[in-house]
Amino acid sequence: MKLPAMSLPIDRFTGRDAVCVVGLLLLLFATYFIAKNSSAKLMIAGLVLIAVSDPNLLRERLPRALVVGLAAIGGLAAWTALGLIVNRAAAGPAGEALTNFALLALVLLAGRRLLACCGLRFVCGALLAAAALSCGLTLILHFSGGGGFIDRLMPLGRAGNPIPAAGGLCVALLAAAVLLRDVPRPRPTALVGWIACALVPVLVVIAMTQSRGPIFAALVTFAVTFAWRGRLVGGRLFAVALAAWGLTTMLIVLDPLLRSLLCVDELNFCRPSARMQIWTSVVELVAQRPVFGLTPNFRFDDPILVHAHNGLFGTAMLFGIPALIAVLAMSFAYCRHLEDVDSRLAWFCGAALIYSFGYMGSDLPNPFSFANTHYFFLWLPIAFGLSGPQAEVRGRRR
Repeated sequence: MKLPAMSLPIDRFTGRDAVCVVGLLLLLFATYFIAKNSSAKLMIAGLVLIAVSDPNLLRERLPRALVVGLAAIGGLAAWTALGLIVNRAAAGPAGEALTNFALLALVLLAGRRLLACCGLRFVCGALLAAAALSCGLTLILHFSGGGGFIDRLMPLGRAGNPIPAAGGLCVALLAAAVLLRDVPRPRPTALVGWIACALVPVLVVIAMTQSRGPIFAALVTFAVTFAWRGRLVGGRLFAVALAAWGLTTMLIVLDPLLRSLLCVDELNFCRPSARMQIWTSVVELVAQRPVFGLTPNFRFDDPILVHAHNGLFGTAMLFGIPALIAVLAMSFAYCRHLEDVDSRLAWFCGAALIYSFGYMGSDLPNPFSFANTHYFFLWLPIAFGLSGPQAEVRGRRR
């Protein structure tokens, strides 16, 4: 038996492979269907199932790039620990902050196993199916409860907020692109129809979240990746990712001007943003603690500020400017690494990185935070990119 969108025999999933698939389904179910209070534990359980299903986890040497990635996570954890000590953080919150890095290491190991067991195509098909079903159920519940098209929608799932929810759904658009790009023309009508039907509820829900940052980041990502001729990797990918962050950030800087030109009220997509006020405070806080930052345990007292609402600004504020420089250097090294990865996998990983940077122009103040939708649009693609078998892909590089 083969699923038309995945082209992978289901009967091959036995033994440890079956455990891996169950872990993936649990991870997707927790992320896209379960409410915030319960979903995190199920997400972690899914990641654990995926990772421990690897029969070679303790028998074979990990890919060099993955080892470097794990070492980078460990280095950032050590820097964070030092910052927590300097800032005299309490033991309990400090332990929670450091646990997030251990979970990211788990994500990297789980991503390696998923790529080996299921392949990118199966993972993308399962992700798109889960997102579509979640969005369909979200719409049914919304409209049956008396909601309208102009009401801001809160999708089902882990996010608990329309912005990260939209971020988790936008990665389903990248998954759909992978499924279509991987099939030679003329594409099977059944496949195109299946993907089109899956995309309809996803696109409707993304639009109804009215989350301008994630939507703009998705538009930039698809515009660049489909218009670019040749492989978008290395320094060019890094520059485009930074540009995506800059464009989203600039969109917020120009928000008052754009609303004065395009809007007649302050509702829905035209609602005012407090991010400029937030960023002013963030810059002042970075200046106060430029080396180690305020630690991931920091919380604003002002209910309007909430958090930094910018991935790069937030990293500098929480972890210090040296950590931000290190993160950018690691991102550049990752982009260079994708030069040696198979073109189909490199496209997905590169597009996800561009989207993540664009998303961080308006949100995700802590890219290393606890389990949420950023695991799907940021960290799992990174895990896939780091796990590409170098001996195989170099011969297929183009």
